Amino acid sequence: MKQTDGLFRSVFNEISAEYPGIENDHFIIDIGSARLADTPENFDVIVTLNLYGDVISDIAAQIAGSVGLCGSSNIGQECAMFEAIHGSAPDIAGKNIANPSGLLHGAIMMLNHLGQSDIATNVENAWRVTIEDGIHTGDIYKEANSSELVGTDEFADAVIARLGQQPKQLKEVKYVATKPITLAPYKKRPQAVKTLKGFDAFVDWNGTNANALGEILEQIKTEHLSLKMITNRGIKVWPNGFDETFCTDHWRCRFITDNGSIVPKEELVAVMQKASELNIDIIKTENLYEFDGKPAFSLGQGQ
Repeated sequence: MKQTDGLFRSVFNEISAEYPGIENDHFIIDIGSARLADTPENFDVIVTLNLYGDVISDIAAQIAGSVGLCGSSNIGQECAMFEAIHGSAPDIAGKNIANPSGLLHGAIMMLNHLGQSDIATNVENAWRVTIEDGIHTGDIYKEANSSELVGTDEFADAVIARLGQQPKQLKEVKYVATKPITLAPYKKRPQAVKTLKGFDAFVDWNGTNANALGEILEQIKTEHLSLKMITNRGIKVWPNGFDETFCTDHWRCRFITDNGSIVPKEELVAVMQKASELNIDIIKTENLYEFDGKPAFSLGQGQ
């Protein structure tokens, strides 16, 4: 997202510059997901945040036939975890109808991570032969290209029975033994110069007119701080907002310096004290900082 994922994007740009031979691009989650669904062949590696990755991995699996098909790996400095990409699906638990392929592919990833590529190859090819033979669980069963509808246990038995066989229609897999993935040691960056520029006061106020709230809060001034913006649901509603904007009772009120000075923290306390005297209920605050002269906070939509 443009306004909230700036750090992720900047770090990606920094790292991608170290690999000029690899083409890279950026997509917002909505159009990126749409293009993945339409032309998945245009994507190789997708680098993203956890929530977006959860969305995209489910889309990719569903394109392949079912969210039950794909495995997942989580590899850290000290340990690794392997699982199916989907959740626990409690509505079908214990009914012998779930597709075990996701867990199986997670196990194949684990075997490769442990250096047991020959076993991983054997299991993967047996799974592909099972799929080729039309032995399918309900999520991927279709009369046109399936030969037998089976449950979880029966599908697993079919894979076991085909160990040592190679697929004929699907591409045969041959995993090569590699060392386990290891992450480069984390190196903390030099401390940036951190400068306090103001703070956002989140106010619980049941009025509907942002201008009325602005008039109240404009009364609050310190040597360096004054009200510069009010947003509601991320949209700037003061000054010069639109009457059509639907507002909730949750208002973000930005007090910030406009002369480039460093704001003493005592002035944040002074603003909150004055707000309390005006019966304004501040329910939380967020300090606004610059790091090495660059703002580390987002603007309001329309600002």
